[in-house]
Amino acid sequence: QYKMENKFKNKGELIIEQFENIKWKDFPGAPEVKYFDVEGTISSPGPFIARVKMPAGYKAAMHEHSAPFFERNIVISGVMHLGIGAEFDESKGVALGAGAIAVIPPGVKHYSWNDVETVIHVHGEGPWVPPEFLNSHL
Repeated sequence: QYKMENKFKNKGELIIEQFENIKWKDFPGAPEVKYFDVEGTISSPGPFIARVKMPAGYKAAMHEHSAPFFERNIVISGVMHLGIGAEFDESKGVALGAGAIAVIPPGVKHYSWNDVETVIHVHGEGPWVPPEFLNSHL
């Protein structure tokens, strides 16, 4: 039903994107957070894969995503703290280090923060950045 946009135009060729060469963009509603669309786009309907880089001290206030979006995160580097519930409460969060996976279904109220720069891999069905998320960072 959706065609995944492939930023790599030469089919049949091996494409390598070195981390240090990624051209990061400002995340909508939180310009201190950076992202890179690997395939598809976070703001369009359809499947996407993205990397997201959050600076040390970043906090995303409680929010939830609408169906059909499942937030699928894999921590690449750093530590992302994730909490579930209607109120931001660091005492109730879980620390997710490199390699950890979190899948958050639609409608689940959640929040996150990190003490060190953290990079996550996110994939799902877009759009990922619904209006209720914009400006929900603390």
